[in-house]
Amino acid sequence: TASAGEVAGLYRAQVGAAELALIREDEAALPTDDAARRRLLMRAGLARVLVRLSGTTQVVADPMVRRRLLDRAESFVARYQFLAESTDEPRIRVHFTGQAVRSALWESGWPVWGRYRPSLLVWVASRSDGGLELVSADSHPALFSALQGAAARHGLPLLMPLMDGQDRRRLTGRDLLFEDWERIRAASARYEPQATLLLRLDSAREGEVRAEWLLHRGDEQAALRSRGSSVPAAVAGGMRQLLARLAKDYAVYPGKPVTLEAVVHGIDDLTGFARIERGLTRLAAVASAQPRRVAGGEARFRLAFRGRP
Repeated sequence: TASAGEVAGLYRAQVGAAELALIREDEAALPTDDAARRRLLMRAGLARVLVRLSGTTQVVADPMVRRRLLDRAESFVARYQFLAESTDEPRIRVHFTGQAVRSALWESGWPVWGRYRPSLLVWVASRSDGGLELVSADSHPALFSALQGAAARHGLPLLMPLMDGQDRRRLTGRDLLFEDWERIRAASARYEPQATLLLRLDSAREGEVRAEWLLHRGDEQAALRSRGSSVPAAVAGGMRQLLARLAKDYAVYPGKPVTLEAVVHGIDDLTGFARIERGLTRLAAVASAQPRRVAGGEARFRLAFRGRP
């Protein structure tokens, strides 16, 4: 398990022939030679990781990224494993070296969004008989499986509500339809999310699924729309937009290494101090964090910072 807000496996990808589209390759182009097939699938796996880090699929089209990273994908691999022996559907799980990938991406001029990301609680409603019905993983397993899969591929920490009696007493599909944020916030409080996501699905049109997404963070609200020939396609399109929207705020753009001083207030004991120090050193943009002074509930750190201040 992973704590909400911290993405596990950010530098890991599981890919097959279908993911070759990420690197502008045709599924039919998958070679029969084991070594050539492995190299191609590793490129696709690295492309998936780069999209998670930068927030956009445009990163894989950059000639510099292709030259520095994708064409040298094998050099960034920490370990890999073939998941299927069948030549018809080979799949590979690849783990890449995070620090090397981040550095190369920054050197190519692209931003990097690290593993600390806002936890997203998603409430889902599906249109039925002219109204919206609040749905759960029990009633719509395929839908929630598609949500979890798309969130994992895009590196977004998604929280699913229990949809128990307490949730159903506090929230209805009508609340999602009319965007009653007072009731939505009250129902969401037990999960302590950093952001709340509403998903309203409409599959009334034959052959098309429409999805409306509402992202709520603090006082900010953003609306997104996606569509597809199936629920997984519509969900994947929405997750792609959501990743891009959040990465604009959180991804760290490359900058000259600088030294910054950070002051943290409200530290009551050594446990709190150690937690802050550990958290700072695990941020993507922080190369090191040296304690300077601890007194009166206040701690000062000198940071070696790699992003734009």
